[in-house]
Amino acid sequence: MSGFAHLDHVRVVYLYTRRAGREAAVELTRAGLRTLTGKLGVPEKYHETVTVAWARLVSERAAAEPGRDFTAFIDGNPRFLRKDLLEDYYSREVLFGAEARTRFVEPDQRPLGPSP
Repeated sequence: MSGFAHLDHVRVVYLYTRRAGREAAVELTRAGLRTLTGKLGVPEKYHETVTVAWARLVSERAAAEPGRDFTAFIDGNPRFLRKDLLEDYYSREVLFGAEARTRFVEPDQRPLGPSP
């Protein structure tokens, strides 16, 4: 989505986590991205597994590091700058398969960590 860069997505999850906690951050991210893609007229761009996996990874770290501002959070977690980070957890076949687009699919390479 033009105008909403990768780091903006990470920042939103970070802020949701700070405001509402890990579990709520995942749900707020899902709802927000669905609304955004719908309003932009591109609901097909919403990807459930990518959204939930990123939200889980970022919210887990954000919750574990309270009190840090976003710049310090990213400086301490530079892996979140990698747009391809989910490929450490998922094969491309699973991540970009039709099923993963419409419902959350657990990774097939290594676990994401605790779910909210």
